[in-house]
Amino acid sequence: MQKGIKLAFVMPWHISERGGGAEVQANYLAQELGRRGCDVFYVCQTTHKSKINTINKVGDIKIYFLKPSGRFQWLDQNKYLEPLNSIKPDYILQRLSSNVTYVLGKYSAKNDCKFIWFCTDNHSPFSNFHFLKFKERTAIKSLGLFKHIIFATSSKIMDYYRNKGMKQVDIAFNQNDFQEKQIKHHFNLESHRMISGHPIPEKNNSTEQRFNIKTILWCANFGTHKRPELFIELARQMQHTALKFVMVGGHSDTAYVNDLLKNKPNNLVTTGHLSFSEALNYFDETSIFVNTSVNEGFSNTYIQAWLRSVPVFVFGADSDNIIETNLLGYDVSSINEAKEKLKAILSNYETYKLLSNNAYTYGFQNHSIKVMTDNFLKNLNLPDER
Repeated sequence: MQKGIKLAFVMPWHISERGGGAEVQANYLAQELGRRGCDVFYVCQTTHKSKINTINKVGDIKIYFLKPSGRFQWLDQNKYLEPLNSIKPDYILQRLSSNVTYVLGKYSAKNDCKFIWFCTDNHSPFSNFHFLKFKERTAIKSLGLFKHIIFATSSKIMDYYRNKGMKQVDIAFNQNDFQEKQIKHHFNLESHRMISGHPIPEKNNSTEQRFNIKTILWCANFGTHKRPELFIELARQMQHTALKFVMVGGHSDTAYVNDLLKNKPNNLVTTGHLSFSEALNYFDETSIFVNTSVNEGFSNTYIQAWLRSVPVFVFGADSDNIIETNLLGYDVSSINEAKEKLKAILSNYETYKLLSNNAYTYGFQNHSIKVMTDNFLKNLNLPDER
């Protein structure tokens, strides 16, 4: 990309404070583009009062920190215009779906600026995205009828703003075939494939060391769509084995988490919520990574595992059948199948070695930061002038 070109990433948070996979990938791409000579800015909210309305430099990017929104996020969405007017970017990049899409679209339409949008999960391509999420995760019983009506209406307002903003998107990116089709159907947008990336670890345990660790890792938030109960039950049914199970993650609803873990088996260790870097350390000391989500756009945790030569087990969340096709692990349909596959792979070193080597090779060839950034620039038809 031409040196000196201005790019503004607009996100809810920066991963140094909080966030998930979208924030992780936005930061990796922003830092690499900055390293390659672009003038990169990042506009987000902060959890620290002292940082509100300040500009900090983190690595190769400048971060504009804003005051967090309240429960009704659309009320103060125009706060993003002030930093954008100051930056005057050539490109705005948004790696999520929100009402802020409207503000970004409005700015780009009025200024000589391209708006790039990234789809981040398999719900994002739908025009009623926020209402779908609300219905999925919120019950009338938990809120009461009046609050449920208010918050449901708020989610529809967010969809209204988001959909208006999507009309101004110049370049769209997807994570898998399903998203590509749905983006075209709901927003009439052609989209490019966005490859997720991750730094190559400087040092990895040997395959033999990983095989002998006999630790099974789960890492996600405890939201119901992640189905943490499946991993807990898997651990429970394998208490008679020498395997150790580790769950990294948490949830803001402590009553829900306490209920989920009230009969936690002895072979299961839970860490609670950890920072991204703290959670990453657990990937260095595991034999198998397990994902129990209903579906995934393209989980960062897969790449984190593969680049550490860790095979991945999923319960249906194998986008485009990548795991099964490339022999990177297994897509299982039940706890019983997972049990049998785990016992088989961790009792046969040659089978484990095959999957482990495949995982690293696939991750290295397809998901390094370099591969990710080169692919992004290629789809923008912009030269890399390093």
